[in-house]
Amino acid sequence: MMSLVDLWRGIYRHPWKTAQYIFTSFSVIFTLVKAITYFIPAIKFEGPIALATAIVISIVFGLRKVWKPSRIEIPVAHCNTVIEVIFGDLFNQDGIRAIAVNEFFDSKLGKPVSDKSIHGIFIQKCFGGHPEPFDKQVDEQLRDIESQEVEKVEGKSKCYPIGTTALLSVNQDRYLAFAFAKTDPKTCKASSDVTLMWVALHRLWQRVRIESGGYPVNLPLVGSGLSGIGLPTRTLLDLIILSAVTETKEKEVTQRIRVVLHRDRFDAIDLRDIRQHWKE
Repeated sequence: MMSLVDLWRGIYRHPWKTAQYIFTSFSVIFTLVKAITYFIPAIKFEGPIALATAIVISIVFGLRKVWKPSRIEIPVAHCNTVIEVIFGDLFNQDGIRAIAVNEFFDSKLGKPVSDKSIHGIFIQKCFGGHPEPFDKQVDEQLRDIESQEVEKVEGKSKCYPIGTTALLSVNQDRYLAFAFAKTDPKTCKASSDVTLMWVALHRLWQRVRIESGGYPVNLPLVGSGLSGIGLPTRTLLDLIILSAVTETKEKEVTQRIRVVLHRDRFDAIDLRDIRQHWKE
């Protein structure tokens, strides 16, 4: 069903497009009616009721064109898992939330961790911007994981394999911080690629199987931020969905996998196309 909130958002963001679609639709209807009544005089389509009908059809068409859903569900065939894609705030979703971090699990805001990244927002929102409580939980979680010492210009020096995952608790909420990107020791610039992304997601899903307890898992559009994979929004989203489907086919991860997109991606992608693609 068309969400009124999504409809209003479409009209608000594209008022001129809305008017254009309505006018174009009315023009087409008017032209067709005039052509039909000209060539077949026996057919009468005139008067206030006919005009009102044409206007209503034009408005419905125009509104339909500017409306885009902010949420879809993609059932995975032959299992109980549903992949949900929504526009919203990762931190407002129920269930476990996945946070992509670099291979050092850096926690210092600034050069090591940008305060604009989801990793940085997580540290600010959940730990008050202080690295110590984040570091304490990470060190406890990763104490048995083999690491490598790397001299770095700033931040932590322990480097973990891509996909290494730590379960962090903040009040009643649970987060899975997973190593998604590599960091240049000289510049602290994080980067990733499709291969690293696939490995990181594979190991994340493995940990989700253990920790989810039937709760949903929430994942942002990893690879779209400062790690700079450089792929379009649609391609990144398809890769995440493909990874989730592949893992689910092997063994259920959890019954609801939710990909949370930031609102700034709304114009870049139409979720109807995504749903149709994965239904085929």
